[in-house]
Amino acid sequence: MRSVALAVLMEVAERDAYANIALRKALGQGDMEPRDRALVTELVNETLRNLQYIDGVVNHFSKLPVDKMKPLIRTVLRLSVCQLRILTKIPPHAAVHQGVEMAKAHGFSSLSGFVNGVLRAVARQPDKPVTDPARWAQRYSYPEGLASSLVRWLGEDGAESFARHSHTPPAIPIYTNTTKTTPTALEKSLQAQGVECTPLEGGFFIVRNTGDITALRAFEEGAFFVMDPGAMWVVHALGLEPGHVFLDLCAAPGGKAFAAACVMGDAGEIIATDIHPHRVALMEKAAKRLGLKSIKTMAQDALAPIGLPLADAVLLDVPCSGLGTLRKRPEIKHKYKGANTALLDTQRDLLSAAAKRVKPGGVLVYATCTVAREENMEMVQGFCRAHPGFAVEPLPFLPPANLPHFMQENCLQLLPGLHNDGFFIARIRQIFP
Repeated sequence: MRSVALAVLMEVAERDAYANIALRKALGQGDMEPRDRALVTELVNETLRNLQYIDGVVNHFSKLPVDKMKPLIRTVLRLSVCQLRILTKIPPHAAVHQGVEMAKAHGFSSLSGFVNGVLRAVARQPDKPVTDPARWAQRYSYPEGLASSLVRWLGEDGAESFARHSHTPPAIPIYTNTTKTTPTALEKSLQAQGVECTPLEGGFFIVRNTGDITALRAFEEGAFFVMDPGAMWVVHALGLEPGHVFLDLCAAPGGKAFAAACVMGDAGEIIATDIHPHRVALMEKAAKRLGLKSIKTMAQDALAPIGLPLADAVLLDVPCSGLGTLRKRPEIKHKYKGANTALLDTQRDLLSAAAKRVKPGGVLVYATCTVAREENMEMVQGFCRAHPGFAVEPLPFLPPANLPHFMQENCLQLLPGLHNDGFFIARIRQIFP
């Protein structure tokens, strides 16, 4: 299993792959037991989640700095130190031995002594500190550049809270398909199948011990779909009612469109678009499983939404830096290099294109899953200056006090919490054409 984790980490750290995609590809090959799949996933995500700290440990015990090592040796040491310092349920001698054997198996027998020496030194001093525990950026393994940006956006206390909540491995959240069943009935069905489920507010559950979630009877029957609870606040911001025409641009994987259908009682017209045909096909398959008749899927470039109707509500959940999803995608914090001009230009162009599909008096909801001000508040402010016929208005709900968030100029910045990712939400009304 460690060799599979090593291959995934090489894809992520050395070839700039996304961990979730590389993991899905690796775990889809062969017939791997659920326990082994879980171990590989844990090894990969915990190594990436703690990468800055792990590199600090390696540098402390090695005369050769991490950034000067051969990529394979660097990755072997990272994976092994994760087992020695983070996942301490693995016996130290096993972690050291496997690290040495991986180096040999990949043609680096001449460096196996070096690997052995570094790992044995780490194992001999398991409690030796290599970071300042008073510094949250080191404690939660954040690069200094990103840590500084978080402080600028959220303040010192807010940045530390963000890092702490983002450091927790995520559970699996699901949402009840209320067009088919009720939360009470779904809970009974899941429990009958041996699934441990914790109910949350609004029809959500956190599920554990699912095995392959797609093999559950309740999944096959379309009784639920996987969705982050934080994303539901994006749907609530739309103010949808039965009979509305709702346009969801950049919709894949489709959770918000499915939730919107539940809110509307599957009565109305929902057009869910995405630029990638294979993702549109997956949305269409999921909508069919859920039995949602109001959803129509389309392969469509949101920058040129030709042939789409004017809508009562348009949702633009733009491609973004994804910093609000670090629980699920920990590699993002090591890839983030500051504001990306090309990404900001794309977001700006998408907003302008989406505005053209709003009915007079209709609503445009702009959403991201990041906390970067350049992509959030500053983007909305710039849009309203360039489009005086639109104005940000108050959201049709008040966020619960126990939900980590703050409001600014009627916009909601939802922060990562116990069961939710971070989202930015702005409700923009077309006040005149």
